[in-house]
Amino acid sequence: MMKKLSSLILLLALGFASCNQDDKEPEFNVLGYWTLIEIRNSWPVDEVPVDIDFEEKYIFNDDGTFIKFSNKVKGMGELLEIPKQAFGKYQKLEETHPNPEIIHTFELTFETNQMMAANCGEGDMEFITITRDNKLINMTWAACDGPGYVYSKRGRLF
Repeated sequence: MMKKLSSLILLLALGFASCNQDDKEPEFNVLGYWTLIEIRNSWPVDEVPVDIDFEEKYIFNDDGTFIKFSNKVKGMGELLEIPKQAFGKYQKLEETHPNPEIIHTFELTFETNQMMAANCGEGDMEFITITRDNKLINMTWAACDGPGYVYSKRGRLF
């Protein structure tokens, strides 16, 4: 009798645990290292892939700060041997995005090396999103027909 009761309790506990897991939304977290894996053209008509000839990454810390690294030079020239870096703060925006693939939107404010902010040359901010397929996307330059950058938590660091 005790053996049957123990088996029943175990079966019920497993059933509740599996139901609970199915209802959960996957967790998407900005914290950690994000490495550039793709450059997207802002014009969807032009489907030619863009080669990545530099390395870039973000590190997001749990204290609301980030560091951006890049060995890209402006204009023509060889890549930087020692990557540039910028430091700043980020905050999650509490807005619902019309695209259901976008989970979170963040505003990044650069405190150092503000020229590393990927924007149309206006200010010290970038806006990034995290998608359902766990990609970090920066389309801030798209407003001025610039490229979009896609980052992933996998990939190599400098």
